[in-house]
Amino acid sequence: MARILLIDDDPVYSDMAKQRLERAGHEVTVHLGPFGATAAAKRPGIDLIILDVFMPALQGPDLIELIHQTRPRVRAKIMFCSSMDEGPLRDLAFRHDAEGYISKSAERNDFLSAVTAVLQRPTYRTPGNPGETPS
Repeated sequence: MARILLIDDDPVYSDMAKQRLERAGHEVTVHLGPFGATAAAKRPGIDLIILDVFMPALQGPDLIELIHQTRPRVRAKIMFCSSMDEGPLRDLAFRHDAEGYISKSAERNDFLSAVTAVLQRPTYRTPGNPGETPS
């Protein structure tokens, strides 16, 4: 299936999400917290990065910008995860060029459905222009 990098500072949520994803057949690497996450995102072959919105010192929206800057040809899709309300979470994902979002309180099937939907979407990022869509 997919190679997924989960970046979250909550070890309980990270463990639960990792178990769900691995049971669905994905290969999951967990990176606890934002520090060093850009290096983890540079690993080849990552299909999806699931990124926590609220982390100490460096939040998800800032981290996604660093990932785009340090690896402008990133092919991995990015999803935000958070406990915030769905409307603001959806808007935040859209503003930061993430392909999707998921609530941390989502039921197992909803969580896996959201991940599957993002993995199946075409990637529109072009080299050198992480958020640009083709015309």
